[in-house]
Amino acid sequence: MGCFDLQVNGFAGVDFNQDGLSLEALRRACEALRRDGVVQILATIITDGPERMEARLARIVEWRKADPVVGGMIAGFHIEGPFLSPLDGYRGAHPLDAIRRADAGLMRALLAAAGGLARVVTLAPEQDEAGEVTRFLAGEGVTVSAGHTDASFSQLQAAVGHGVSMFTH
Repeated sequence: MGCFDLQVNGFAGVDFNQDGLSLEALRRACEALRRDGVVQILATIITDGPERMEARLARIVEWRKADPVVGGMIAGFHIEGPFLSPLDGYRGAHPLDAIRRADAGLMRALLAAAGGLARVVTLAPEQDEAGEVTRFLAGEGVTVSAGHTDASFSQLQAAVGHGVSMFTH
């Protein structure tokens, strides 16, 4: 028996969001996770420019296919952002210049880059007031998580009605 981790940005000194990530480094991180009792993870891709997020997702999709260690450890993706609160204290380590309001077209592009492996998307409900992106994701079978948010209670209630079913942090 082991653990399944829903949010892994990197491990054992390997950052999954670095542009210079190599397959060898990703494999080392997956091997270290396995040694520490983790059976599978959701690799977490965080807020950045859309092209960079898409490239990071697509690269890991390909490496999952190419390497049985990586493929066995990475069950899918947790996409954290870019539709997060821009406010200090809520934004966390996410770069302010890459945060944006929810955009269904961008979300579709990120899901396509993830190759059907997006399992969780964290967004701030106040960045998706009408719930368009939340409803779309829920309809695609992706768990929508409220996080990095300054949403009011009524905004959170509305978001739950649109399909938010989890909270990140």
